[in-house]
Order: sequence, then C-alpha cells, then structure tokens
Amino acid sequence: MKPHLSDMNRAALVAALLLGLAAFAVFGFQHGFEESVTWYLILLPGALVAGSISDALYKAMPSAPTTGALPFWSLLISLNFLWYFGIVFAAIKGYRWLATASKVEMPKRGRNDHDA
Repeated sequence: MKPHLSDMNRAALVAALLLGLAAFAVFGFQHGFEESVTWYLILLPGALVAGSISDALYKAMPSAPTTGALPFWSLLISLNFLWYFGIVFAAIKGYRWLATASKVEMPKRGRNDHDA
C-alpha cells in the first residue's frame, strides 16, 4: 500500500535526508583544509547567514549564556533545512506541473459513438 503523503511532507522528509547526507559528507570525512571549506560552503550554504547572525548576537549580548555555539548550530541546521526544503518542494511542484501540462486528453469513445 502506498503511503499518502502531501507534497510538503515529502519535501520535509527528503530535505531532512539531504541535510543528514550533507552533514555527513562535510563532518564525517577527513578532508584537507581547502576541500573542507569548499564542501562546507557548497553543501551547507546557510552557514554564511548563520555565522553572521550568530556573530551579531554575540556582539549585542556578549555576556549572555546563549551566545556561544547554540545559536550558530541551531541557525545552521534550520537554515540549511529550509534551503533543502525549498529546493525539493520546488522540484516536486515543477514535476507535478510538467506531468499535468504534458497530459494529452484522448477523446473517450462510448458504445454508440459510431452512430453519431
């Protein structure tokens, strides 16, 4: 029996899998320094935004206990999840649009069409 999932649920599931694969590719393998930075920025593009927001939070409240690594990592995960979710959701909607746009309606023939 096929599971009946909405497009958003499918996109969220695939985005979580892609985020996990990207994190594994970046942090699971030993790379050289240049390769590591390249893979980090390509597979986790939300790191730039997460770093700047985390830095701004630290500059605004340097003595707050939550301005350490917690904002950076939570922003990194959530922004990259949204990035992958947007890509997958757009791909699903594009596929659905192409599938419905390419359907050619064939005229239906009934039993007595030859009499008309």
